[in-house]
Amino acid sequence: MNIDKYDELINNKQFLADTFDGLMNHKMIKIEKNYVETEIEINKSHLQPFGLVHGGVYSAMAESAISYAATISQEGMWAGVNNNTDFISSAKEGVLFLKAKPIKLGKRSQLWEAEIFNKDRLCARSTVRLTNLNNK
Repeated sequence: MNIDKYDELINNKQFLADTFDGLMNHKMIKIEKNYVETEIEINKSHLQPFGLVHGGVYSAMAESAISYAATISQEGMWAGVNNNTDFISSAKEGVLFLKAKPIKLGKRSQLWEAEIFNKDRLCARSTVRLTNLNNK
């Protein structure tokens, strides 16, 4: 998919509405070849019982953002095969902001790194490996 088509989809309010990203209120801020920024405004549904953002929110945020960026960075249909997320500090409120870039872009696999912040504090760092489903 080319980047112009992606920009059109992201600007369409319905693009993520009926998806897991829509359920999480995950918003694409900037997407371009080899880079992506997204955000989630934290609400009660993102919290675990002790009032902190659930670790799965960070992992899902990274997986989704990177999958979208991978699709426009390399030809093919890309799917995550490994997601490793380290939780560095907790968040309770405000906005989670993600920025991600590739570590390695290959024909069969990609490896990306994401950092997720709350204000200026690093909350999580993820590495996501993807495989090209069209490359058999």
